[in-house]
Amino acid sequence: MEQISSGSVCDRLPPLSAKYPWLVAQSLEDEENNIQDMFFYTIHNELSHYRCRIPELLGERIRGCFHGWLILSNHPNNNKWSLWKPSTSKIIRLPTLILEDAGYESISECCLSAPPTDPSSILLLTRTNKPTFVFFRLVNKRKKFRWIEMSYAYQLKRLTFDGKLVNNLTYCNGKVYALSFNSTFAQFILHVEIVVWDKEVVIKLMLFGACPFPPSGPRGGDWIHYLKGVSTKLFYIRIYFEDWGRRIPLRVFVFKSDMACIDWEKRECLKYWDLTDFNHEDAEKIDYEKLDLSSETWEVIDDLKNATFFVDLGRDHSVSYRRVIASDAGGFIHIRGEMGKIIYSYHVKTDTISLFHIPSPMLPTSHLSLWECRLKGDHGEAKCIIDSKVEMKNNNDILLRSGMVCGVKSNESHLLNVPFHILETIMKFSVGVEYMNLRATSKQCHLAAPLVKWRNDTSLGRLQTYSVVSPWLMVVDKKRGVMTFTDPMLGGNYFLKNSRISIVYGKLYCSKFGWLLFKSYSLNCLVFFNPFTNVVKDLPDAEYSLKSLCFSAPPTSLDCMVVGFSTREYWRVDILYVNREPTWRTINLCLDPHTVCYPTFYGRDLYALCKEGELLVISNLDKEDCCWKLVEAEAPKGSCTSSTQYFLTNCDQHLLLVSLGEYGGHVEVFKRYESKQEWEKLDCIGKHMIFVCGTTCLCIEAKVPKMENKIFFPRLHTKNRKVVFYSLDTCKYHTFDGESVQEHVGEFFGTTYYLSRNAWIEPSWS
Repeated sequence: MEQISSGSVCDRLPPLSAKYPWLVAQSLEDEENNIQDMFFYTIHNELSHYRCRIPELLGERIRGCFHGWLILSNHPNNNKWSLWKPSTSKIIRLPTLILEDAGYESISECCLSAPPTDPSSILLLTRTNKPTFVFFRLVNKRKKFRWIEMSYAYQLKRLTFDGKLVNNLTYCNGKVYALSFNSTFAQFILHVEIVVWDKEVVIKLMLFGACPFPPSGPRGGDWIHYLKGVSTKLFYIRIYFEDWGRRIPLRVFVFKSDMACIDWEKRECLKYWDLTDFNHEDAEKIDYEKLDLSSETWEVIDDLKNATFFVDLGRDHSVSYRRVIASDAGGFIHIRGEMGKIIYSYHVKTDTISLFHIPSPMLPTSHLSLWECRLKGDHGEAKCIIDSKVEMKNNNDILLRSGMVCGVKSNESHLLNVPFHILETIMKFSVGVEYMNLRATSKQCHLAAPLVKWRNDTSLGRLQTYSVVSPWLMVVDKKRGVMTFTDPMLGGNYFLKNSRISIVYGKLYCSKFGWLLFKSYSLNCLVFFNPFTNVVKDLPDAEYSLKSLCFSAPPTSLDCMVVGFSTREYWRVDILYVNREPTWRTINLCLDPHTVCYPTFYGRDLYALCKEGELLVISNLDKEDCCWKLVEAEAPKGSCTSSTQYFLTNCDQHLLLVSLGEYGGHVEVFKRYESKQEWEKLDCIGKHMIFVCGTTCLCIEAKVPKMENKIFFPRLHTKNRKVVFYSLDTCKYHTFDGESVQEHVGEFFGTTYYLSRNAWIEPSWS
């Protein structure tokens, strides 16, 4: 099989392997030239990309996979359906689907209730605009085969009160299940009972229970959920989003229920569940114990191991499943973004998200799914890889190790022919990456520098003597209870185990002066945290939920102000004097709703960007006569042709605007000129460096010339684990080992890191 880069097209399935999960993209847009190619690729091996044109799939769109059969529909008419089994090349073509309202484009999901040879097998379809099922009985004793459409509106109302539709049809352990949505009462999982008689098919909706709720993590916010059956296991996936408009995932929860162990007799009471005449005044009369029957069957999954899921937000919100052999390929939930250009790969065990560009031959409009059919080597045993682990017993231990691959060679170096006691003294003055590099130099150094478990009272004092030339990239890993600090220039990692990790885990808003301001999920309030002193300072609740927060000084200072924006018919600014007043002070802006983001202090004034590009300026925040104004100065477009993100910061009494093109595009910096009320592009920021992370942007003076005139992002290069930065001198991306990564910008933005749980932080022990 030729790869995509060769330009050749094959007319058969490529030699796929079960070692990695394979994604298949269907390019169905070029109908004039009858070019309907399929692209197979795996994000775990960038060299394995295949392009083929399969005769059985010409003009057909893959809608799902059940019992080893692909369900296909013609594109774009969507009225001819068929089943194809790739392992035997057998195809079953169904009669033309005829709908009375001709709404063929509204067919959304499908499910095959049993293998086609089973007498009870039916192909079940749902619609996006009507509460109806459309189904076809595959084995029928009657001579006339036909499609049937039936309404489930009344059944759904009885079970959910005001639910509109069902979605996420899935097969599990001989039964069909679905989710209901648009219900204000609860989120329900339904059992779609299908009874096939000699001459008729009866479909009933029955309540299985309420959807499981995450034990921890975001409360409220925007999320979406999915249901997927695999053999006897039913999986429930809930995805929370950091940015709903751009569909950027924040956290993913996975639940599993063994349907072979369900006590169905115990659930007989659910047959009488009826909310037809329900009203909110009767909420106390609801028998919630019945709904809780399902909660005891679900367990939270912390590790998917060799299982992999794929969710397509870009097209049809379908979910696919595969098992893989490669140890580094399992455990992921791959989420295709809303725009169809990016895949967010969430690793359940490590709670990390990786970003991957979809290869350019595959259009954003292509239909994409995980190849669920049986592959070569599916039954091969995966190679067992045992990872060495370092046990950290005490909650406040620090373990330092290098992010580099540093092996101790058997041949001794003659560069360190010094007495052993002197070598021990030298090692005492080393810290962090230098300590680990020296330790790996020779056996002599290895003996002089044993693996260190430093306690906070001694280790933090030693870290203070370390020459810090820039902020560190900090990541909070709740599952391991560890905070990781990455040196942007050397690439080394510092691992701090902290017992309060559950308290500091949450949504980050701002990082300055060595302090973090974030929303704690466990405390459900705003919190200041200094990771170097382990000090946590919670803030009083505001009247409304706040967003786009920043603060003016360290929370230990009397001048510390926290400012946040909230929207409730009009924009409000909420201000808290952390060490002066116990409550928030509110300023009503009385503006039409705007989306305010990236606020920053500029002296005693607050600047923030609005959605339409205006600059919001609030003066004299610390006085009663504070005033505000909107400056009609649209954010500069610059040379970025793709979607642009903007970040505000200040530098030597100048207001700066950092413009970042979508997915690692061109980076530009602009300076604000108050006299001209406009932005002017800068080609150089002199002896300064800028750090961008989430909604925080820091500009500080560089302490070493090597870091001047550079912009750093919270990403690590995939191969060498060095922090990638953008140089305003060369207008390209680099790492500090001299490697240019301009040609791999997609890879740069595809490195594994934690979203919304990382921050550039200046070491501070105050």
